[in-house]
Amino acid sequence: MLTQDHSIFYADFGVDATLAGAPVRGYYRAQGREGAGAAATDPTFELPTASVPATAYGATLVVPSEGAFIVREHLPDGTGISVLTLQKG
Repeated sequence: MLTQDHSIFYADFGVDATLAGAPVRGYYRAQGREGAGAAATDPTFELPTASVPATAYGATLVVPSEGAFIVREHLPDGTGISVLTLQKG
């Protein structure tokens, strides 16, 4: 598995949040639209895979400026980055 250190990008452009009670830093993406006429997508939070607890499904993610969310899906990409699909909690 290829892993890279993306911490500089999260430090410069990420937001602080809390995942399952632990502090994390990543990119929050609000619910949006994919393409013309496509269904709305769920909000997501991208962060280092090492920051994701083993039991991420159902965990609470709190983004101070956005509120609390429940993790619906954990998608690691194999490079050390994971995307959490969220549901407003």
